[in-house]
Amino acid sequence: MFRTTLTLFLALLALLTLVAQESSNPITQALSQGDLYSSKRKYELALDAYHKADKLSHHSSAPCYLKIASVERKLGDFSSALDDAKKAVKVAGEDKSVAVRAHLLRASLLSQMAGKSTDKKLKEAEDEIRQALALDFANAVAHYDLGFVLLKQERDPEGIAEMNAFLAMPGADSGTVAEARRIVANPVRARAPFAPDFSFTTSQNQDLSNAALRGKVVLLDFWGTWCPPCRESVPILRSLNKKYAGKPFQLVSVSSDDDEDVWKTYLQAEHMDWSQYIDLPGDVLEAFKVDSFPTFVVLDKDGVVRFRQSGEGPTTAGDLEDAIGKYLKRESDPKLAAAAAAEASRAMSSGDPAASRDATVANASSAVSKAKDSEKAGAASASPSAGIEDGAVSGNIYKNAALGMTYQFPQNWRAANPDSLRTLNGRAEAAAKAAILQQHPEFANSPNLILPKTVFYASRKGDWDGQHINLPSVRIGAIPSRLDSINLDSFQQMISNMATASGLKIIGTASEFHVNKHSFARADFERSVGATRIYQSFVQTIAGDYLLTIEIYAYSADELQQAASSLQSMSVADEDP
Repeated sequence: MFRTTLTLFLALLALLTLVAQESSNPITQALSQGDLYSSKRKYELALDAYHKADKLSHHSSAPCYLKIASVERKLGDFSSALDDAKKAVKVAGEDKSVAVRAHLLRASLLSQMAGKSTDKKLKEAEDEIRQALALDFANAVAHYDLGFVLLKQERDPEGIAEMNAFLAMPGADSGTVAEARRIVANPVRARAPFAPDFSFTTSQNQDLSNAALRGKVVLLDFWGTWCPPCRESVPILRSLNKKYAGKPFQLVSVSSDDDEDVWKTYLQAEHMDWSQYIDLPGDVLEAFKVDSFPTFVVLDKDGVVRFRQSGEGPTTAGDLEDAIGKYLKRESDPKLAAAAAAEASRAMSSGDPAASRDATVANASSAVSKAKDSEKAGAASASPSAGIEDGAVSGNIYKNAALGMTYQFPQNWRAANPDSLRTLNGRAEAAAKAAILQQHPEFANSPNLILPKTVFYASRKGDWDGQHINLPSVRIGAIPSRLDSINLDSFQQMISNMATASGLKIIGTASEFHVNKHSFARADFERSVGATRIYQSFVQTIAGDYLLTIEIYAYSADELQQAASSLQSMSVADEDP
């Protein structure tokens, strides 16, 4: 008993001695001070503390170099960050984990600095990632990063293979998994992704969002008054704002400051009289994954990210001017415009403006709530939507026995293969569940996360699918519902919400019509995207235990009406199939 007590006492004494030694270690103290400054965004003070630690370690600490490089990146000094990350590799020695992190940091910096798919920096980034994988082939992040860089170089087969390797690895971050699935489904997302959803009110009381800015080329400037390169870039931004005045262009600065008074004083002193927003919650910065300042993002007229660069240097003004001028000359791409419009309407299909159907569920609590309701109702099946994806197409006749529906779609249109729709639904469901479970891990074993499924898609040209659409086209989605009929007042409210949230013009108010005594609700919209006008019919009805959402897209009101007239051929059984 005495020996045991003595052993424990000596062990505790040794631990306390070690802690005391560490707390008195000047290198450790300097690093801790730097971490504290960095957490408060006092990056210049953090850099001073880390440089002090580096000097005390006689320039032999790889973790210290990594911290220096990380802060330099946030300050927009990419050249110094690349050099210091390289020093971290050099002094890492046998510490493979630090060397891997340093290689991946260099790769990330090079990828951010790259422009075109042929930019040599992308090849350099690829080499850095391959060196990281040589040290740790099981590193999931490295496989994702390699896939992303390969796709940016338009080497799609290799990039998709790396993304699939990442997806097959255990323990990956669910958010990154969801993004990887989206990229595999559509590799163009790695090269020209749509901007993430955002909305905010500027200091000038402008309500800005993805939808509100479509049709314009947009320069988003992520900055902070505390950031020297950001302050140096103000004259460049002022010049660009003046140069493109009167054109379909908008400059929007999003500040990372946490002191609103300091921010307002600086805006006034520097005459920054364009759209300004201070992102105190950090939501917009997080959505765009901004971790260095300044970061410049150029969106084209369809809301696609066409240019992204961090840091400020001799070529910044020219690079931004080239990107803005290039996309001002380009008209809206009809396919991208249609995809953007479909994205907005699909998010509204459940009547919830915050819901998203494209591989993520922004309003996870809503989906979880539905899952709880389903469990309370005693849902017996592990797949509430089993069978509804098994529709068949013969000529221009679509039949779905599970929904009790027959539909004669427009003559000479071509329908998507049901197998391809199932594949897309599977990917979207997996990604959506990952997004939900990230916030609600208690539902890991719940089979009843209810999500809409695309059961039919057809277009005149037969191009694309139910996730990406061509014009003219029709898409039908289904989701389990306990509604017996569509309430026209509720439908009208949903339509109003859709129009407000997505910048749509209502050209046909909510109305009810009947086909073979079966009730449908319909509303029509118009959207201008640059020089392109898109027309849409949004229709809902009940088919057995499912809510059907039918979306029809066209280039003109006449074309829309012709396509929508095909709904008169739709037969839906009023009794359960």
